[in-house]
Amino acid sequence: MAVAIALSLAVTAACTGETGPEKPPKAVRTTPQPVPAARLAAVTLPGEPAALVEVITRQVRASGSVRAEHATTSAEGNKRIEEKITAQLRTGLTPPSAQLTIVDRDPADPSTTEAVLLNGVIYTRVDGEEQAPGKPWVQLTRQDAKNPELAPFAKLLTGLIDQVENALSQMSTDTGLALVRNGTFKGEPAKETLDGVQVQRYSGATPANKLAGKDPAFAALSKTGLKEVGWVLWVDDKGLPRKFQVDHVTPDELRGSQTITYARWGEPVLIEAPPANQIHKVGA
Repeated sequence: MAVAIALSLAVTAACTGETGPEKPPKAVRTTPQPVPAARLAAVTLPGEPAALVEVITRQVRASGSVRAEHATTSAEGNKRIEEKITAQLRTGLTPPSAQLTIVDRDPADPSTTEAVLLNGVIYTRVDGEEQAPGKPWVQLTRQDAKNPELAPFAKLLTGLIDQVENALSQMSTDTGLALVRNGTFKGEPAKETLDGVQVQRYSGATPANKLAGKDPAFAALSKTGLKEVGWVLWVDDKGLPRKFQVDHVTPDELRGSQTITYARWGEPVLIEAPPANQIHKVGA
């Protein structure tokens, strides 16, 4: 889930020739550089959920990049499904930039999907498949899904875009922070060491119906009768999340667990579009 932040703007004067009126300054986009966590100042972590979320949001924006891993397990009876997403993200851009690898370990339909989000465009590929001869990648935008000529495929295209954007939402801090903001702490925060980093651990719970209108996954869970979602959040002294864990059990014994780990805040990431000759453009 992408972290919404404002893109910084710089104003530069355009060069002009010897004749004609002078062109007005142009607003051009600049890409803020990531700031390593070690260079960020330590912060005071508030003891109230919404205030803590504000601090984390500010620090995530300041850092500018992260590598993350998201592991999901769902189980109903003897059926168990696992999914793993690894990603590198730029947290200081709107629209967001990210590179994702989604491994679905569903025994009935296992798959590995790669996706790149860059400048509002999604590039995606599924291992072992080609969209056209020699072109494993497909390029998609929301506008493509609205193209009348592609109306028969609109649902498929929208579903694919939704899948990638939902994966990004899970990988970013958006969903986790929404849970914390709308929840309550259970007990006092505890100081711990996590992977060699000093952190504070916050435990809490959020009513499932509070996010039902914002997240389709929680909407579905709420309909099963799930009352609340328990979570644990680990935050370092720079106000950066290091780990987030969510667990739930519905009344009909559908169990789910999600664990997101964050590392290498503010370190350089490389997010690039695939080679042009390997991309199939929808509608082309």
